[in-house]
Amino acid sequence: MREKTNRNLQRDDFFTAAAFTCIAVAALLIVRFALFYYESFDYIHSLSPWITRYREMTFFEGLGTRVGNYNQPYMYLLNIIARIGISDIVLLKMLSVIFDILLAFFVMKLVSLKTQTAAAAEPNAAGQTATAGQSINMKILAFLLAFAIPTVILNSSMWGQCDAIFASFAIGSVYFALSEHREIRSRSRLSYAFIALAVAFKLQAAFILPIFAIFVIKEKLTFRDCWVFFAVYFAVLIPALIAGFPIRDLLLIYLQQSNTYHHLKLNAVNIWQFFENVDFEPFRVVGLYTGGVAVLGLMYFAYVHRRRLTETVDYIRLAFLFAVIVPFLLPQMHDRFFYVADVLALVLFFYDKRRWFVPLVCVFCSFIAYAWLIMGYIHIFDYKLAALMLTAVIFVILRDLVISLRGGVS
Repeated sequence: MREKTNRNLQRDDFFTAAAFTCIAVAALLIVRFALFYYESFDYIHSLSPWITRYREMTFFEGLGTRVGNYNQPYMYLLNIIARIGISDIVLLKMLSVIFDILLAFFVMKLVSLKTQTAAAAEPNAAGQTATAGQSINMKILAFLLAFAIPTVILNSSMWGQCDAIFASFAIGSVYFALSEHREIRSRSRLSYAFIALAVAFKLQAAFILPIFAIFVIKEKLTFRDCWVFFAVYFAVLIPALIAGFPIRDLLLIYLQQSNTYHHLKLNAVNIWQFFENVDFEPFRVVGLYTGGVAVLGLMYFAYVHRRRLTETVDYIRLAFLFAVIVPFLLPQMHDRFFYVADVLALVLFFYDKRRWFVPLVCVFCSFIAYAWLIMGYIHIFDYKLAALMLTAVIFVILRDLVISLRGGVS
């Protein structure tokens, strides 16, 4: 009788959770759809003209022609949108929203690694049942919060940007590396393939590439399967190459992008907000050197303490630190370059509830940069103060990592 009652309660809980999830997702989709017809500066002056130019060619001609300054995988999608007889701006933003959903899914899967560990640790069936229910609720919450991140909504539905595409692949690659549900060769190939797709869409995915060296050292991934990364990256460029796209431009697209702007700060909340009226080139070199030293130092610390690097939360901390330190220290960073850091900050919250303020600060710092563009170049908060807040977050998570890997209690 008690078992039957428990089954009924579980069924009721399931339907309640499902109904709540559907209503919440529908509400968040309505918010996104309401922003679809907003035409951003980037859409008016870049994305829309690019789509129009593709429409003036055949699809094959478009594959082989340099149109925008993005890498070709994203330009393939614009080439396809140009062939569909529906509003360009709606299709463009629908594409990004689809990847918003995929991004939220992989956030949920990454959070599930913690809840599954907790369920496996329960000593009895009753405890496992209770933990399983909590696990489902936690995964639903992770999905919904990821789907509700303000900057994620604004990025795709208002700005019409494609950061959700590369970020969903990047977060998916971290999930596959940390998941124990597949044998190592299988998850290695999936992880390498996903991070390759992420980098193929946007170079900013490279911010978290250092964590993959740690994955290999800790045998989360196999080094001999790293060929998958290069195979996938170059495979997605083959259609453009066949169509006649210059191979030099295909290989050097990201180098050419880095030379587009010659300013130390490009509306990103980072350390360069404190440097006014300084020479670009010498300080650019200093910034590149400082960022490189910080990344290598963090990698070396993880390597030295690799025997204590066993908890998933420490891998999440490392991934977050790489994702936030690189755009914080490097010059020429844009407002959207903290996108992956914002998402990983939310994941970190689920692993360490004491750090509830980390996603709030990270998303807030990105939001004020977004607002500057959306509200007509008006600052709603002091960037220097925001940069100090972000500095504090970096030091808190770095301290947690140091204490954890040195055998203390973070």
